[in-house]
Amino acid sequence: MKQSKRLNEKDASAFAALLFGCYEQGKPISDLKHKNNALFYPYHFNIAHKANKNRTLSIIHPYNQWQVVDFYEQYKYSILYLCNQSKYSLRKPHKVAQYFYYRDRLHRKLLGHQSDKVELFFNEYENLKTYFSYKKYSNIYKFYEDYRYQRAEKKFKHLIKFDLQSCFDSIYTHTISWATAGGADKVKVLPGYHGSWLGDAFDNLMQSVNARETNGIVIGPEFSRIFAEIILQYIDQKVEQELLKEKLCQKSNYECYRYVDDYFLFYNDEQDRSLFMESLTKWLKEFKLQISPSKTEEFERPFITKVTIAKQRIEHLFSNIFSTPLWEEVESNLDVEKEDETEDENSDKDREILDKKFNIYLPANKVNAQIKAIIRECGIEYRDIANYLLERMSQHLDAFLNRYEMGFKKYERLMSKENTNKDEVELLAQGVQRKLTSFLVSLIDVVFFVFNSNRQVNTTLKLQKTMNAIVIYAKRHGGFKTNPEVRFQTISKDVIFKKIQDEIALVLATTDSHRYTLHESLYLLILAKELGSAYLFAPEVIQSFIKKSELQYNLFACIILMYYYANHKCYNEQKIALKDEILKKYRLVAEVERKRNSELTILTADMMTCPFVDDVYKLKLLTLMGIADMKVQQMILRFAKKQKYIFTRWTMFNLNKELQAKISQEVYS
Repeated sequence: MKQSKRLNEKDASAFAALLFGCYEQGKPISDLKHKNNALFYPYHFNIAHKANKNRTLSIIHPYNQWQVVDFYEQYKYSILYLCNQSKYSLRKPHKVAQYFYYRDRLHRKLLGHQSDKVELFFNEYENLKTYFSYKKYSNIYKFYEDYRYQRAEKKFKHLIKFDLQSCFDSIYTHTISWATAGGADKVKVLPGYHGSWLGDAFDNLMQSVNARETNGIVIGPEFSRIFAEIILQYIDQKVEQELLKEKLCQKSNYECYRYVDDYFLFYNDEQDRSLFMESLTKWLKEFKLQISPSKTEEFERPFITKVTIAKQRIEHLFSNIFSTPLWEEVESNLDVEKEDETEDENSDKDREILDKKFNIYLPANKVNAQIKAIIRECGIEYRDIANYLLERMSQHLDAFLNRYEMGFKKYERLMSKENTNKDEVELLAQGVQRKLTSFLVSLIDVVFFVFNSNRQVNTTLKLQKTMNAIVIYAKRHGGFKTNPEVRFQTISKDVIFKKIQDEIALVLATTDSHRYTLHESLYLLILAKELGSAYLFAPEVIQSFIKKSELQYNLFACIILMYYYANHKCYNEQKIALKDEILKKYRLVAEVERKRNSELTILTADMMTCPFVDDVYKLKLLTLMGIADMKVQQMILRFAKKQKYIFTRWTMFNLNKELQAKISQEVYS
C-alpha cells in the first residue's frame, strides 16, 4: 500500500484497520500489528457433497490470511523439510513457487496447464495459485495415468484403496507438535507457551484461524492440507520403519502411495497386507485418525474400476458425436499455421467448399439415454462420472469449434474475393450457421441434463465453462453479407441464449431447501448475466427462487444477488429488500464480535467498493462495524473508490478469465 503512489497512506491504513479488524475507537490506525491469541471466527458454508449430505468449507478472516502469509515466510523451509520425509506421498510441497518468468521459448515450453490444480515444480505459471510448487501430481486422476500405477500393476496382483474417515474434522491441532517433535511422549505442554518452532507455531495458527478450536481444522484452504500432510508424513515414516523391521520394503514387497488422505496399497502376499494395515491403523489411532470402512475397495489384477470402464464408454460416445467430418476434404489438411502461411489470395481452394455438404446432428434425447444406460450398466452413480462428463464435453466442444472455424473461414474469405457470387455464399453460410445452432442447442440440453443429475460446485463451474464458451462464440452475430466475420445470424444467437436462459430458470425453479444445492444454483446467475440485459429474469422468477429455496442471506447470496440486480430498475424492490436483509445480518451479531466475524468483514469490504449501493448505505454498514468516526469513514470510502474492488470484481468482470482461475484452484475434484 505504501508503494502505490495513487493511494493515500492514511486512507489505506483506515481501510486496512477495517479489513483486519484492528480498528479501535480513539486509537491511531497507522500502526497495524499482529495480536497474539487474537480470536477471529471463520465463515463456514455448505456445498453439496453426496446425496442429501453437505460438505462444510471455510473462509478464514482477512486478518488470519495476513497471519498465514507471515507464517509461510517465516517457516517455509521447515515446511518443505517436513513435507519431504515420506516415500508414500504423491502430493507434497516441493519448493516455493517462482513468481517471475521470462516470456521466451523455454517459458512457452514449461508453461503449466490451465487444468493444474496447484503449481507443479517443473512448470512455470503466469498466475500463481499456491505458495509452494508441488510434486508429483496436481490432481489424483493423473496418478492413474502415470507409469508408477502401471508399473505397480505389473509387479503386484492385488490393490486395496482406502481413505481416512473425516480426516480434517478429526485432526487434533496439538498433534502437529507430536509429529514435528518425534511423538506425543516427547512433547511437554507448558501453559501459556507459544513456541517459535514450527510445531507450536502451526498449532497456534490453526487455532487462531478457527476461533481457538483444537478439534478439527478448517476445510478448504491449502494450508490445511499442508498441516495434514506434515502429520501424515510422520505416520508414513513410522509405518515404513516398522515394516522394515519385519523385512518388508517399499517398492519390493509392497508399494504404498498416498494422495492427501487417499491410500493405494499394492501387494502380493496377504500377510504383507495385514502387517501394513495393522501398523497404519495403530499409528493413525495415535493421532486420533482412522480408516473409513465404507470407502475401502479391493481389486485384483487387472486393476480397473467401474468408473474407468464407464469413462472409456463415454469417450467412445463423445468421439462419435464430436469427431464427425464437417467438410471432409477441407479437413484433410488441419495445419492452421501452414495454411495461413501458404494462403494464396488468388487460390481457388476456398471455392471447393461451395460444393461440400455441411452436415452435423446431435440427437439430445438419444445421447441422454445412452449416458443413462452407461451409468446403469456400469453400476455407478452420476456423482462418480458427472465431473468427467462435463469436462470432456467442454474439451471436445473447444476442438469441434476450432474445426468448424477453419471451414467457415473459407466462406469469410470468399466474400472478399472477386468473381464470387456473394448471394450464393451468404445462403450457404446461413445454412451452416443454422445447423450449428441446432447442434449447440442440443449440446446445451445434454450438458444441463448431466448437471441436473449431480449439482455440485465443481459441476457448476464446468457447466459455466462450457456455456461461456458457447456464449462468447454466439456473441459474434449479425448480418453475414455486411460483416463476414460474424458466426451466427442474430436470430440464431437469440435461440441459443434463450435455451440457456430457460435451462437456468428450470434449475432455479427446482432448487428447494432440501436439496442442499443453494450455492450451486446461485452461481448460475453469474452465467445468466453474461447473456446481457435483454435476457434478465423477470423479478417474479428471482422472487420465487428466493422463497422456494428458503434463501439464507449468507455472504455468497448477498454478493451474487447484488451483482445480478446491479442498477437495473426492474429489480429496485428486490434490491431494497436485499439491503434490509444485509443490515439484519449485522444486527444478529453482537457489536463487539462483528469485526472478528469473517463473513461480515468480507461483506463490508466488498460493499465499500460496490457501485450499486449509495454512500449513505455504506456509512450505515461502517457504523454497524463499530466505525462511527466520520473522518475515518470518509477515509475508507475514498480508498474504496480508488481501489475499485477488494474480493468481488463488480464491474469489468471477465467470466472466462475468472472461471479459468477458479477451476485451476479446485481443492476437491
